[in-house]
Order: sequence, then C-alpha cells, then structure tokens
Amino acid sequence: MNRNWAIFFAILAVFSVRDAFINGEQQQKPAAANSGEDFSEFDEEPVHETYTKTANDPSEFDDEVEIRDPTDSAGHGQAFHVPLTAPPVRFSYCVSCGYRQAFEQFSQIITEKFPGIVIEGGNYPPSAVKSIIAQVIGILKIGIIASIIFNRNPFETFGLATPSIYTWMTTNKVSACMMLFMFSNSIESTLMSTGAFEIYVGDELIWSKIESGRVPSPTELIQAIQSQLQLAGTKLAGGSDAFELDD
Repeated sequence: MNRNWAIFFAILAVFSVRDAFINGEQQQKPAAANSGEDFSEFDEEPVHETYTKTANDPSEFDDEVEIRDPTDSAGHGQAFHVPLTAPPVRFSYCVSCGYRQAFEQFSQIITEKFPGIVIEGGNYPPSAVKSIIAQVIGILKIGIIASIIFNRNPFETFGLATPSIYTWMTTNKVSACMMLFMFSNSIESTLMSTGAFEIYVGDELIWSKIESGRVPSPTELIQAIQSQLQLAGTKLAGGSDAFELDD
C-alpha cells in the first residue's frame, strides 16, 4: 500500500480511537442525581475530567462564550463567609456548545461572593441512545474508510449490488475519505451536543438552561445559590442582599 495512504489512515484511526476513548470515559464518570437525572463530567479533552476549584485555585480554559466581566462586580456587595460544610456548587454543561467560558466566569463571580466554596464543573452527557448512535457512526466511519483505502467491497461479501456512490468513492479515494470523515464527525458532534447549562447546589438543581432556555445572569445565580444554601441550613456570615454589576 502507498505510504501516504498508510499515514492518512493512521491519522484517521488515531482521531477515532481518541473520540471513542473520551466517549467511553464520559459514561464512567460518577453522577449526582437531581429529579432522577445524572450529573457527570466533561467533553472532548482533559475537560472531560472532573474540575474542582476554590478561590485560590485558578485554571485556564479556552474562551467560547461572552459573559460580563465578573471583576467589575467586586466592589458591589459584601462577600459571604461560607462554612467548610457548605455543599459544593456544581455546573453540568455542554462543552461542545462553547459554554466553557461561561463556567469560568460564573466560577469567578461565585468565589468572589462566597470565598472558599467548592465549585465543580462537568460535561452534561447526551442520552444513552444518542451516545450509542454516535459511537456506531464512528465505527462505521473507520470501517468504510478502511474498505475504500484497501480496495475492499463489503457489499460483494454479503452478496449485495454495489451502490454507485461506493464505486465513486473507490475511484476518488482522497476526496471520498475526507468528505466521509468530516460529514460523520459533524453528525457525531450534533448527537453529542446537548445545549445544557445546569447548575446545582449539592444535589439540588437551582438553574436549568434546558428548561429556561438561557443561562442565568450573575445576580440570578448569586441569589439562587444564597437561597439554596440557606434552605439547606448553611449559616452565612456577612454579605448583603445586593449583588450588582456595572453597566
């Protein structure tokens, strides 16, 4: 086989194995239930892993979504003193939708208002059916590309007539493999995208983008966290009811 084809096929295989490994990792993450739904962790990079931070533990993420700069609000409203026993704030969001920056900026707002509170973030997983379909598409993608490159005809193996589209693929291998790879990846990405931005305090859901259709404003988020902490019996010292942002 031509060396260039071998390199091309190896690259496709590496990407597909990586995707399969990441998708499988998502399904194994521990969950926290709310109304019968699972809370589990992140997407397509090291971001799949559980992310935990405190006010003194900054991390860097790629910027995807514009949120008003939380540092502008530092002078408005006194911070609450949160006990060590306070439940963590958990974010479960769609990383592939570009909500990583929103998570980062909301985390900064929360740590400024509730110093020391634990913040956890993770990818909101798609339904099991969509996840399985995406994995099947990934496997079929590699199988078809391998058949094209190695001049194998799976239709003849099963005694079926060879479709004209497959004949075209075998005579235009480079174009066919590239189009097949990009098209299948697009479908997989669509299946894995949830559009979720769910926020929990402990195991209690305090905001759902799936239900409301939007992410909360900083004021709404702080008020929701404060209310849920108080309902959970957490005693907050200091602070004020006002939490405002500069225009």
